[in-house]
Amino acid sequence: MGKYIDMHVHTNKSDGMFSCNEVVDMAHENNTEILAITDHDTINGINMFQNCLYEDMKGVKGVEFSSYIIQNGQKIRLHILGYGFDENNEKLAILLTETKEKRLNAHIELLNFLQKRLKKLPEKSLASLDMEKYCWFDREVIKCMEQENFPLETINYYKQYFKTNRFSYGTDYDLPVSRVIDGIHAAGGLVVFAHPMAYKLSREQVEPIIKNLVSLGIDGIEVYQSDCSYADSEFLQKQAAKYNVLTSVGSDFHRLINSDGRLIGHGIDDNLCIQETSLTNKILSKKMYFSKKN
Repeated sequence: MGKYIDMHVHTNKSDGMFSCNEVVDMAHENNTEILAITDHDTINGINMFQNCLYEDMKGVKGVEFSSYIIQNGQKIRLHILGYGFDENNEKLAILLTETKEKRLNAHIELLNFLQKRLKKLPEKSLASLDMEKYCWFDREVIKCMEQENFPLETINYYKQYFKTNRFSYGTDYDLPVSRVIDGIHAAGGLVVFAHPMAYKLSREQVEPIIKNLVSLGIDGIEVYQSDCSYADSEFLQKQAAKYNVLTSVGSDFHRLINSDGRLIGHGIDDNLCIQETSLTNKILSKKMYFSKKN
């Protein structure tokens, strides 16, 4: 059996369920040799990642930025992946700090909203939350209400309220894609368009977006991804060849519970199990990876 690649995995440093150590354990169990942890708008888990790698694995520094592109006068939200960067780069740090501050402000705003309505918050449980973390913050607040035994009627009301009025970091949270590309490149990293078929857009809509992103300087496309059908991946392969950009693979793994069955390195029903991509070939040749710390 060959060794697999997964360049798109999340931990509990953003909205994933598992710690870095647990994610690495699962990747190793799934025969995944090259792994990138790409938490949303944060790189806080990089040191932990290197410490918990197995000796027969290679780790790649990663991040997934919330971004947008203007296409035909319309703002389209996209996710952009960065790999192999210098985490101490100033331009990259500015982007990460900006999104962190926006998350914190959004979380405070939601708590102020609830304070006005409830007159009381689950203060003790809330104190244990990381207020700066990218997460489903409304769900975290509900868990705090449950821990402090708020009335079931109140909890159910706000569960439904948040389900109807989906929590968001706001219309100005996402960064312009040109800034994201510039920040990752300034840090010496590679830029990849994440899960192109996961935005509820047709192939006819995705193709000009790829063309636009290529003109802005992206290095690759996530061609193999859990949400992609075989035909989708074939389409994306042709786009990558057309524009001479790198191809990548990622499960976009977050959790096991309430999931669609995707697994690290394997995707959904083994629709990944990829052993080589042009992205990882470049990362290996340029030595843009790390091994377990001694």
